[in-house]
Amino acid sequence: MNYDEFNTEYTKVLDKIRSGKCSWSELSGHVTRLRQATASITGAVEKAQIDSDLAALGQMVDLSRRTNDREDVWTITSEAVRRASSLEGSVADRLGRIEAAINDITTLANRNPDEREALMQSTSTLRILHSSLQSSLRAEQAEAAALS
Repeated sequence: MNYDEFNTEYTKVLDKIRSGKCSWSELSGHVTRLRQATASITGAVEKAQIDSDLAALGQMVDLSRRTNDREDVWTITSEAVRRASSLEGSVADRLGRIEAAINDITTLANRNPDEREALMQSTSTLRILHSSLQSSLRAEQAEAAALS
């Protein structure tokens, strides 16, 4: 990646921050990707500008996290639980949604230490549902194998 390509990607990330449509983890991933992609740039002036731009971008992402995650912690959690609790799809689909919700809530809990315990408690029901569905899946598989 050269400096012009970096500048284009940097502007895209800024637009995502301004739009508010990107989660903190996605934004953080974009910053990490830009850091990695620009590691090979050796020009002193370009490198200094990139370092400065990435530092500013990192601060904006952190500010976005502090101002948005605290407000949205329980909205995000309840949405994850709602998706995971849906009866739609196969047992395997449902298990995948539950696992994704547990991962999402755990990630959120790790970013919000003050809410961590309460957030992790919200995964206990999902873990019970997951265990129950795994038992159902094994029973279905055993029944299908017996019929074959």
